[in-house]
Amino acid sequence: MKYTKGYLYQLAEDEYFQTRILPKEHIVTDFIELNVQGLLRGKRGYAWGGPSGPTKDRKTNMRASLGHDMIYQLLRLGLLDNKWRKVADRHLAEWCKEDGMWGWWADHYYGEGCKDFAAFAADPKNKKKVYEVPL
Repeated sequence: MKYTKGYLYQLAEDEYFQTRILPKEHIVTDFIELNVQGLLRGKRGYAWGGPSGPTKDRKTNMRASLGHDMIYQLLRLGLLDNKWRKVADRHLAEWCKEDGMWGWWADHYYGEGCKDFAAFAADPKNKKKVYEVPL
């Protein structure tokens, strides 16, 4: 058996985000799709860790954390060029605002947290470790 760690939530249905991220080709993984028009799809069953940092998981940041985590996963996998990381970070703040977070707090969350401290999470060197249970 092989598995990874670090997930708290799992999608019960597909979730869509319109982004300004325009890959050269349609990207498809088992649980994420990003088309050339920037439509990001998280497929039912996708697992993610929820909002990171010193914050609580709230209705104003859950969806944003999902979209952001999916984009960062594509970056870590090398399926998306790193030039899109800053756009992903900006989307995080925008999606938080769309879901009711105060504008100042969303910008602070983006500026102080994600933009300044999340680069490691997009680095392909930091792919999730796969653990194996011996038979």
